[in-house]
Amino acid sequence: MAESQEQPAKRSLLVTIAALLLSAIAFWGASTLAWLELNPGSQVSSTISGADLAGWLVPLAVLALAAVAAVLALPGVVRWVLGVGLAVAGVLALWFILSGSPYDTPRFTYAPDTTADPERTFAGPAAAVAGAVLLLAAGALLLVRGPRMPRLGAKYSAPGGKPPAEDADEDMWRALSDGEDPTSGT
Repeated sequence: MAESQEQPAKRSLLVTIAALLLSAIAFWGASTLAWLELNPGSQVSSTISGADLAGWLVPLAVLALAAVAAVLALPGVVRWVLGVGLAVAGVLALWFILSGSPYDTPRFTYAPDTTADPERTFAGPAAAVAGAVLLLAAGALLLVRGPRMPRLGAKYSAPGGKPPAEDADEDMWRALSDGEDPTSGT
């Protein structure tokens, strides 16, 4: 019976770790991909990467990687708190991306020599949205199943304190000290 309950918990742990790793890859990829193309169609075309427009992409990738270690090492209730933090980070990242916040930078700060408006690309923001959704999903999974997930090294933990074994010789000496006869049957 215990083994059948461990399988879903172990599966949840693996899914959470996979979501966090994929989220880190997606955020890192979004930071390197082009988000804006300057002078599209001309011979001198350049791009603006996600790291230039949204400086929080790489820190979110690092957060997702650090969360993998935290999920493996932390005990039950602390995982729930981690899940809240990851879910909030995922929601905020989604909101920043979908609200167009990275594009609010005035054009002259990243393209002072261009006269035409830059074109938005699809791949960079899509990777960032995927990373945010995966981060949110990992946080939600930790909220729901985090305390029941297995912990790294938990099977090697020492059990709770056992009462010390009673020593018959020590009991006899204690009885003699108290003035009792340890050889009597009562």
